[in-house]
Amino acid sequence: MNINVQSPFSMIESQISIFIRRAEAARLSNIMGKEMDRSSYLILQHLEKAGAVAIKTISTILQLDISTVSRQIAALESKGLIRRLTDPNDARISLLELTEEAPSLLAEVRESREVFFKQLLSDWSEDEVRLLGNLLLKFNETAEQRIRSRN
Repeated sequence: MNINVQSPFSMIESQISIFIRRAEAARLSNIMGKEMDRSSYLILQHLEKAGAVAIKTISTILQLDISTVSRQIAALESKGLIRRLTDPNDARISLLELTEEAPSLLAEVRESREVFFKQLLSDWSEDEVRLLGNLLLKFNETAEQRIRSRN
């Protein structure tokens, strides 16, 4: 076997590592408008879609450590973007939901991120952009199914 030829899986592993580092570095160097860290963004997006949920649910769904989620929740509460409710089925459990201010901020951040990627990929054809989006979607769905099947 030729040592200089990577297997497709070795190439994927290597390129995903590089992609994560470069995408974040490029995004941070071109921040426009509102911005927030990745964990907060994912938490707010999930609450926007799912409605009120428990911290443990967020931790499980987003595959984040409960301590990381708790710190993010405290920061988001202090910014007035989420609030705690008592679970009507179990008073020992706190549910989290977005405040009235959160959706507009989330929309601004989402738009800022979309503008960033539109500018970054401005030399790509629409077909290439769609292909990348579809392949990333498929990758994420496959990874999610794999994680759920192991839990």
